[in-house]
Amino acid sequence: MPLDTAKIDHASRYNSAHRIEMPAIRLIISRSKGEITIQEDTYAFPEHCLIVTNNKARISTDSHPNAMLSLDFLASDLQRLLPEVVELLEADNQKTFKKEAVKIVKTDCNATEVLASLSQLAPSSFLYFAYLYCLNLDRAYFSALLRSCIAGNKDFYEFIEKNALQQWSISTLADRFGMPLRKFNQLFQEAYGKPAKRWILEHRLTHAKKLLLTTSMRVLDVALECGFSNHAHFTDSFRRHFQCNPKQFRQQALGKLRDKET
Repeated sequence: MPLDTAKIDHASRYNSAHRIEMPAIRLIISRSKGEITIQEDTYAFPEHCLIVTNNKARISTDSHPNAMLSLDFLASDLQRLLPEVVELLEADNQKTFKKEAVKIVKTDCNATEVLASLSQLAPSSFLYFAYLYCLNLDRAYFSALLRSCIAGNKDFYEFIEKNALQQWSISTLADRFGMPLRKFNQLFQEAYGKPAKRWILEHRLTHAKKLLLTTSMRVLDVALECGFSNHAHFTDSFRRHFQCNPKQFRQQALGKLRDKET
């Protein structure tokens, strides 16, 4: 379980008037080939691709307008994406990241159509699916790109990542971060898109499920490892979220695995 007991005063950086403005990432779905221009530089792109660029990009193509779909995402959107993909990111090697003005990711016809549909129906789902697709093809680059886009809140994310599994209340987390509870909750909501209490609980339960499936740890040890203060609290929270207790979940999962093997 991570340990970070030092208290740091971040309140001055994140006062109520403070907002971190980051350029949008522009994701362009292309069914046809064309050219994209940023300032004086022009890049050719093939048909069926996902283009990752910024909001200064200009597209030139002779195809039908519906062949191109473009969505902009702000830093706050990427901040909310981070906890959904954090376990898929490559480790931060602290090397200098060279961001490409235009990054072209090839797609097949089916992937193009799925992305196009999601972009019109559910932009947040589109961002998640598109970023998973990009990570699968170039994990190092897109891990570094995501981190660079939210670098303004890097210390906050690092603190939460290190301490979310501590047996600490939200008020203790705020105190350890050196910020009044109200401002901490506000920053957490802006960064993760959910209230701190809800996100922390879901994060702990998700990690608990993973440990139950991949280790032989006792249920009590899983509870303590995931930030729960006692067995009863863990079991009650687990049951309310997954409609079974931890022991039943493990038994059911192992039973399904045995059925597949026979």
